[in-house]
Amino acid sequence: MSDQPFLVAAFLNAALLGGLLGTVGQGVRAIVGLKKAREEAAQQGRTFAETFEPGRLLLSLAIGFVAGVLGLLTLDLGDATKIAMQQIVTLIAIGYAGTDFIEGFMQRAVPDLDARARRAAEGASLAEPPAVG
Repeated sequence: MSDQPFLVAAFLNAALLGGLLGTVGQGVRAIVGLKKAREEAAQQGRTFAETFEPGRLLLSLAIGFVAGVLGLLTLDLGDATKIAMQQIVTLIAIGYAGTDFIEGFMQRAVPDLDARARRAAEGASLAEPPAVG
């Protein structure tokens, strides 16, 4: 973005566009990952539904959104009323690659995050149901 002042509404529109394009980039990456997960499930003799984690997919798309917004900050959009096709492609690519960077950083910063989530899920499924009445 340029150093010139601009309307907050224009920035919010641009940020939303950056986020959506980042989500598209991550969506492309997710499609490849889902195909790979389907193949791995078949090799293990399991169904795709048994291995698919919708929460993980949504988190991944949200990270793509954040990567797109952050990527938007690196682009010079002038007055934020026009965007070139190259900038659109750049934001999609940032969503694709930026998600890898952010997820890699999170795995290093919080290495046992997946293990904690699995333990919490197992604990919740083993807990007694709440009393009714």
